[in-house]
Amino acid sequence: MGKTLPVEYGAEAFIELLNANQVDYIFINPGSDTYPIQEAIAKFKVQGRRTPEVVLSLHETMAMAAAHGYFMVTGRPQVVLVHVDVGLQNVGGALHNAQRGHIGVILCAGRAPWLLEEPDQGERWEFMWLQERLDQASIVRDYVKWYYEVHSNRNIHRVMQRAFQLASSEPCGPVYVTLPLELLTEKIDGVLIPDVSKHSPLSTPQAEDKLVNQVADMLLHAQNPLIITGDSGRRPATIAPLVSLAEALGAPVVTSRYRVNFPSSNQMFAGNSPNPYLEDADVVVVIDCEVPYAPTQSKPKTNAKIVHIDVDPLKPTIPMWNFPADVLIQADSSKFIPALNQKVSEKMTPKQRARCQSRYEAFSSVHKKMKADWHRLAEKGAERKPISPDWLCYCINEALNDNTIVIIESVTNTPSVLRQIRREIPGTFYGNGGTSLGWGLGAALGAKLASPEKTIITIVADGCFIYGCPIPSLWAASTYKAPFLVVILNNKQYQFPKGIIQKAYGDESYSAKSGLWIGIDIEPSPNYTLISEACQAYGRRVEEPSEFPAAIRDALEVVRSGKPAVLDVIIEKEPEASYFSRG
Repeated sequence: MGKTLPVEYGAEAFIELLNANQVDYIFINPGSDTYPIQEAIAKFKVQGRRTPEVVLSLHETMAMAAAHGYFMVTGRPQVVLVHVDVGLQNVGGALHNAQRGHIGVILCAGRAPWLLEEPDQGERWEFMWLQERLDQASIVRDYVKWYYEVHSNRNIHRVMQRAFQLASSEPCGPVYVTLPLELLTEKIDGVLIPDVSKHSPLSTPQAEDKLVNQVADMLLHAQNPLIITGDSGRRPATIAPLVSLAEALGAPVVTSRYRVNFPSSNQMFAGNSPNPYLEDADVVVVIDCEVPYAPTQSKPKTNAKIVHIDVDPLKPTIPMWNFPADVLIQADSSKFIPALNQKVSEKMTPKQRARCQSRYEAFSSVHKKMKADWHRLAEKGAERKPISPDWLCYCINEALNDNTIVIIESVTNTPSVLRQIRREIPGTFYGNGGTSLGWGLGAALGAKLASPEKTIITIVADGCFIYGCPIPSLWAASTYKAPFLVVILNNKQYQFPKGIIQKAYGDESYSAKSGLWIGIDIEPSPNYTLISEACQAYGRRVEEPSEFPAAIRDALEVVRSGKPAVLDVIIEKEPEASYFSRG
């Protein structure tokens, strides 16, 4: 049944409902509609009552990215509170990232007051007529799982509990709640706090035993099985049985830029692109993957058997998601993969075991060569200027400990990051599940708030640093004692659009022949170190490859002493083994 807590105003009821759902942080960009909540928090603090901590977010994009980073690490939805329609619009692409990354967030905004001449329930200032929309929720409707406007404080407890339940249920995602000013300022006697345990997230599915048997038989009879993972590492219980399964079958595992799905030191680790393996694979198992391959680059052969395992296998929010599968399974991978591993172990014959062992030994050689090639690529760039991204990432890897959390938004230099930075422990590597740039700094802030005892490093392209609200993010990192290290891969350009032009038009393009890369070059490059210093962060530009190993060590020491740091590293514009030349 829950319990009733005494409160005086609707805004206080809202805070008590956040407390009941273990909200630690409200990431707020305030406005004329949020003041009752701000006052309620001040009152609670004065009275010694529990309230979520408030992180003043000087831009709404940073607020959403920080809530994203916090959920990414903890699995607990936090609250983003913004200002009417314009605040919702400023959240922008960060909401896209939360949706595509399956990140639970409670997004809240006020609205222009309903009443015109009752200032005790929320005065309507002259500008508020301009902020009223015919349909405010339409701004975010296509990016959230659910939305609702609270109509009465008599049911605010039901609305908020529904919001938390949906945001936390797989596939997780953001939800949106409109909080009218009149309800936040309304005097009430108390708020009913539901029994949260009776509104728990949805239990995740386990596939029926006949499907486990079917997939086990397919893998046991395969000549060249291949496993492709997307973000299965968000369920750490998937990893150990996946390692056991891959080793037993001698099946290479392709992982992704989103999570630690499979340890990179394992002999069955096959890198981060399926392209070199798809042509020969006769059975392909895809686990928790939004886009398993790009058909214009590589795709399974026509007679290959495809198994797709996902808690959301049809991807209804992606209109043209159309990857064929012989077996399409709706299941929680942390339940399905252990069952599959056990079934394969039970059914494997001595003859099959010998064939799988032979395959394991053969791919171990492939793995060792791949790792050796990557190491040579890094060493080859050790003296190159501008700095080689492979050398830079190799040096970063050498400076990290096993528990450091690495967050990446490196765009076209992502292949270098994935080749050289090796993460083994679940929860120590994260990439953006969406495609809107400007995520990495806010996500690092949220991750540090979630794991204050850990060192956080975010590796971003120079364009991503600009998009990532560096002043709001670094200011918050300094102000809220949540330091992290930013390494900027500064090639002074938008490399991806340039690569697209090169791929589309070739060396005979007007752009290539004339050297006129329109809308590409960010030159002269802004002095990012001055931006850092303006926000009480350490800043240093690095141009000499020999200086970087010491620079990364020094910057990490600064961060561990409690101060955010930024390394602006000038890298080459056309790296060897780039995003556009990957296998």
